[in-house]
Amino acid sequence: MARAQAQRRRRARSHAQKSARSAEDLMFFPKLRRRAKWVFLLLAIAFALGFVVFGVGTGVGGTSIGDILQQIIGQKSSGGSLGDARTKALSHPKDADAQLAYANALQARGRSREAITALERYTALKPKDTDALRQLANLWGSVASQARQEQQIAQSDATQASAALSFAQPSSPFLKEIEKNDIAQALVDQANARQAAAQTKAQEASSRQEKVYQQLTLLIPGDPSVFLSLGIAAQQANDLTSAIAAFKQFLVLAPKDPSAPQVKQEIALLEQELKTNSLLQPSG
Repeated sequence: MARAQAQRRRRARSHAQKSARSAEDLMFFPKLRRRAKWVFLLLAIAFALGFVVFGVGTGVGGTSIGDILQQIIGQKSSGGSLGDARTKALSHPKDADAQLAYANALQARGRSREAITALERYTALKPKDTDALRQLANLWGSVASQARQEQQIAQSDATQASAALSFAQPSSPFLKEIEKNDIAQALVDQANARQAAAQTKAQEASSRQEKVYQQLTLLIPGDPSVFLSLGIAAQQANDLTSAIAAFKQFLVLAPKDPSAPQVKQEIALLEQELKTNSLLQPSG
């Protein structure tokens, strides 16, 4: 009798446990929580990797591992393309396309003087390529502009160094002699030398730019912008006569251009400067 009651209690307990599990299985949220916990774990890992590797959510560019890897890969590919372009250009000096590709690769990296050399080789092979000639003129213009900036910096340095020489000096002639500011004078001399060198460099670059624009005027004589650019380059090269002629031709081709009044004023100033220079030159 007691055994039968114990068996009934065990069967009842087992049935209750099965019923409880069945009820829990029928509940949506516990079932979802139990089965989705691995999905949440995978999403958390993916977010962490995205945060570290690709910089997701940081709001700062160029600091993630992904950015660094992209920069390294980009540098290697660009360096390789420049090396390949150089090798092809040097091994095939008569290949115009190779010279142009090398010039473009150099210009993209800010190496203007080297790009000019390569582009001049190309224009020697393709002398009627007006786009390449414009590109060459622009490169010479960038060289001239950089030289003028160097000239301004040197001029500023010379002015500051000269100011040191104007400080109050000792009253005694002996002290004046031994306390002479030799360092300031040396700085003035160095700055003046840099200024003169930069000025020469700028003028030479502008002169080369002027020659390229002269070539363009022969190829596209009806383009007023070429004559305007030629006038500016000639003026910066101190070729006043050519600058005046180029500006006047610009007005012939584009008399109603918005810049025409300013160009007319510039012509008047250049003609006056040319007249003054002629008066200052010694006769016979």
